[in-house]
Amino acid sequence: MLQLLLISTLPAFTLMLVAPAATHKHCKLVRELGLVALLLVRELLHHSASAACAWGGGGGGGSSNKERERERGVRIMPSKAKPEPALAAREEGEGTGAELNAAALPLLDLPELALERVLEELEPPSLAAMACVCVALRDRCSADTLWGRHVNRKWGRVLGAAARKEWEAELAARRSSGALPRPARRRSLADSLACAWPFSWITCRWLKGDAVAAEPAAATPSPLPSPATDTVAAWYRAVECGEFSFPAQVYNREDGHVGFVLSCYDAHLRYDRRTDTFTARYPPHGRKPAKEESGVQWSRVRAPPVSTPAHDLHASGCLGDLRPGDHFEIQWRKNKDFPYGWWYGVVGHQETCNANEHLCRCHEDDMVVLEFKHYAAGSRWRQTTVSRKDHREKGDETDGFYGGIRKLQTSDEISTWRKFWPVDVLN
Repeated sequence: MLQLLLISTLPAFTLMLVAPAATHKHCKLVRELGLVALLLVRELLHHSASAACAWGGGGGGGSSNKERERERGVRIMPSKAKPEPALAAREEGEGTGAELNAAALPLLDLPELALERVLEELEPPSLAAMACVCVALRDRCSADTLWGRHVNRKWGRVLGAAARKEWEAELAARRSSGALPRPARRRSLADSLACAWPFSWITCRWLKGDAVAAEPAAATPSPLPSPATDTVAAWYRAVECGEFSFPAQVYNREDGHVGFVLSCYDAHLRYDRRTDTFTARYPPHGRKPAKEESGVQWSRVRAPPVSTPAHDLHASGCLGDLRPGDHFEIQWRKNKDFPYGWWYGVVGHQETCNANEHLCRCHEDDMVVLEFKHYAAGSRWRQTTVSRKDHREKGDETDGFYGGIRKLQTSDEISTWRKFWPVDVLN
């Protein structure tokens, strides 16, 4: 038996070795055959270990043989009929009966609130695996309320209204082009084993695999579906698996580039589960092509705080409230072909003001002094002024163009900017 199992796995391992030279269609077959081979080897090792323990536990040769004969005879003898569960419960007493009743209680027979509470405690991989159990649990585990909590918990800081709007636009485009729904995909062998085998890397391809969302074409639904495409679960899966590139903003783009210190630029981000980082694609700058940056950490990503597109001037509604010491973000771009980035600064005092908080009247002046203190005194980037009453884009091709202003309202926003403060003063 051992030799037969080993021989049966050799073709699958041989296919795995030649997989790089195979076509895409054959690669999928090779992957699934290799997976089956690994599962067979696991079973082989498990049964071999069990057999070794059973046959190698005896003492001497004669007594060992007798014990084996007795065991063989016990196996051949028919077993007695098991008592009914109710009779067994009565014979074992109240304590054991209570344990049997608790163990036999089906999950779906729990009260509605208790079942919801259980599902709320599950992490996304466990919740996705639970959806593979049956149709009833699939519907419950795909509820928007459950997955909405997971979206807010993991992605709430980087997914904004623009990302949700773009996801809905993508779904609408698929519907209009006829790409949604797509024909039901035939279940592969790995799919059939996904809910039955206790491996984390194979469990429930509903969350991790390459299955495509599809409405059931036959009366019997597939037991391993992807979530419905217009659900929050599908959105979570698309972002988690890197299938959806969403709009966000990145602090200090091209990390380490001195020209972008204390700035925040729009980009489209794609998540990489293997490294737990993002790949950012920035829009083209004039004639320069779009740039990509990989390995972007979570701390450098935020959801856009305003809905203003990167090439549009932001309407500044806070100019009348700005006082010395207030923290702000201002739009700036090198020339009018470039998109705006948001740059951090602090409101300063007028030259004629002695900076005494009791005597300062800078907030009554028509001009607002904007300071960027990470630049050295005397630098052309250190300071600029804007009008409170008639603020428009100002600047030139030499110093760039300043756009709309946004006052920072919370200490969290300010502290996030301060984390990126440069070690050395810039010139």
